[in-house]
Amino acid sequence: MQEAQSKALRRRRNAWWWFLAAGAAVITVYLVVTAPVRHLFSPVLAACATVAILVGVRWHRPRPSHSWYLFAVGMGLFTGADAIFGAFQVAGTPVPFPSPADVLYLAAYPCFAAGLVSLMAARGSGWRWGAVLDAGIITLGMSTLAWAFIVMPYLRGHLSALALTVSLAYPLADLLLLGMVAKLALVSGVRLPALALFTLWVGATLVADALYYSTLAATGAPVAADVCYALWMASYALLGAGALHPSMARTTQLVPRNRERLSRARICVLTLPALLGPVVLIADVGGVRGQDTHTMAIASIVAALTVLLVVRITLLARFAEAQADQAGARARMAEDALRQQTSLQQQLTHQAFHDALTGLANRPLFFERLDHALSRPAAAHNTVLLLIDLDGFKDINDSLGHPVGDELLITVGHRLLGAARRSDTIARMGGDEFAVLAEDLSEIPAETYAQRFLDRFKEPFALSGHRSVFVTASIGAVAITEPTTFHDALRNADIALYVAKERGRDRAELFEPTMSLGRQSRARIAQDLRYALPRNELTVHYQPVVHLPTGQVTSVEALVRWERGGRSPTPPEVFVPVAEETGLIRPIGAWVLREACRHGRHWHDTVPKAEALSVAVNISGRQLKDHRFPDTVRQILHETAFPPASLVLEITESTLVTDAETTSPHIRALRDLGVRVSIDDFGTGYSSLAYLRDLPTDTVKIDQSFVLRGGGDVDTSLIQAILQVGDALDLDVIAEGIETPHQAQRLHSLGCLYGQGFYYSPPLAPKALEAYLTTQAILTPSSSHP
Repeated sequence: MQEAQSKALRRRRNAWWWFLAAGAAVITVYLVVTAPVRHLFSPVLAACATVAILVGVRWHRPRPSHSWYLFAVGMGLFTGADAIFGAFQVAGTPVPFPSPADVLYLAAYPCFAAGLVSLMAARGSGWRWGAVLDAGIITLGMSTLAWAFIVMPYLRGHLSALALTVSLAYPLADLLLLGMVAKLALVSGVRLPALALFTLWVGATLVADALYYSTLAATGAPVAADVCYALWMASYALLGAGALHPSMARTTQLVPRNRERLSRARICVLTLPALLGPVVLIADVGGVRGQDTHTMAIASIVAALTVLLVVRITLLARFAEAQADQAGARARMAEDALRQQTSLQQQLTHQAFHDALTGLANRPLFFERLDHALSRPAAAHNTVLLLIDLDGFKDINDSLGHPVGDELLITVGHRLLGAARRSDTIARMGGDEFAVLAEDLSEIPAETYAQRFLDRFKEPFALSGHRSVFVTASIGAVAITEPTTFHDALRNADIALYVAKERGRDRAELFEPTMSLGRQSRARIAQDLRYALPRNELTVHYQPVVHLPTGQVTSVEALVRWERGGRSPTPPEVFVPVAEETGLIRPIGAWVLREACRHGRHWHDTVPKAEALSVAVNISGRQLKDHRFPDTVRQILHETAFPPASLVLEITESTLVTDAETTSPHIRALRDLGVRVSIDDFGTGYSSLAYLRDLPTDTVKIDQSFVLRGGGDVDTSLIQAILQVGDALDLDVIAEGIETPHQAQRLHSLGCLYGQGFYYSPPLAPKALEAYLTTQAILTPSSSHP
């Protein structure tokens, strides 16, 4: 089916060529054959052209199609006329003049003209005065020839009024078609093959008519009649082929209105017809100069032609003026656009290299200037780089809102500019981090220069709404005293900034090589810590918590240990802060929690004296702030089947109060699971009785700093106060860091019921603790180190 359709499409695409070839074959036979029957070839070819037009309309469906239907009607009238004329020729009977064939011939011209008007309207030709004038010039120019070779001989003859009228109707109709086709070609062109064939049809018809009627008028009989008949038949073949061509569908489509150009070819086409009238008069064609009437007629045509030329030149001049005005307007627009583009480029350049909020230099511009400064020979002696980070800016942003935070950043930028020299570069690197680059700084030391910026934070920042905000800054400074690289300078400044924050913030630190060693050590720890879990380097030890009056073990605290790659153990106080900083505390904390619950479940099942044993696990601030943490605890309890009431989560006092708005809902969610909550290191933070009263906590642990006082004594007054608070709020109180019998006895005498420390037992491995719990569940001083 598809193959048949493909063949049919190919036949349609090539039909116009086969029709043209068949027409050429018919014309050739006509010229070769001498029998009278050859005069029937013309009506047959005309009929075929009529059918071809109808078939082409059906195949290609031009929209609108009435112009082609008018051509089909005209060609049908030609068919009838040729049939009448051929019948007279075959019968050997002289053809009367005028005859019924002339009626049909002349009736076809209005159909062709109407079709041309419709075609021009469909293609959007309209009243384009330049094309109308050009077509008029061509038509009037050719009319001088028509007058000299056709009209003038007819008027000299002795024809009847009817015969003269019919004889003159043919050249007049031809001139009309010539003018219409010229306008169509000049406006929309003949690039479409179908239009090219259509134009050739009209051209062949006009040449045949001119040759036939000019010789008929001059001699009384047509000269080269066979050539005229062959041209007429060729015109039929051309029209039929144009209708069958696939591009015929686009002949009635609207074409874009392009600017008309007076090309050299067009000038030649206009010039030659304009010269025909004067040539006819000068050459005295047909003795025209001896006949005043005809001379006047041709002179009138030349005069009309001259008027058209003047009007055309006027239109061209106006068009040139309009084009000049438009060019001037475009030049002004281009100048304005160039000015706007220059301004826009300047704005974009400024935006590309400046911070949108503060107007300071941004990171790319700062890096470019730093790289340029370090490339200078003098840079190794007097260049200072500062990195400035605001302390606690996130808290201001979260509590007062981002608009206040943005206003604070803008004000900070202004103060930094006030502390800098004109030649210094101040940049906002992003967030609350700023940078300063000082070149040729020889008048003051780098420490003094950095302190100048730090002093700008001593006064409160006055913001809108009569609000004042205090904020401090940490500054890392690098004094470049020897050639260095761009990355090394930034790294050293960042290390100094980190040290400033580590040493308490609100200070400036000048980079020293020893700082880099410490930072590199932390970097190595962080790198190794990432592989601690996959390599099974982490273990959990447990330190018992005892009931001080009886020495009975009531719970244990889970403490993580790290055997780092076969080396000596890394202390928790070394690697836990690194884990907090890098975020590794979340997976490590979840693993410790899972191990503690698994061991606790195992001891409940295997150690008879440990059915009520509780396991306490330390929880970091990062874990507690994670909204997924309660679900993590629920999942671990479900996996290990560890009773929620036996799990105690220890939270430091500082974590509790730092972001109470976030942590409080999570603590309540944990309590809803049945888990108990303990406040670790109590007394070292900033918590108030309101926190202890409002939050669902179960235990407080007295920080060992109150137990391990100088001389091994305890801080009696503070411990008594904490015990009173615990008693008032119905909280259990556990003392940490008991190392001597005196401390244990003193705590017991003050009313503290629970304690832990090396006096009773160091942290034990799971199997060691299991063995100890199996043999005894009471820890005494004599058995504190099994």
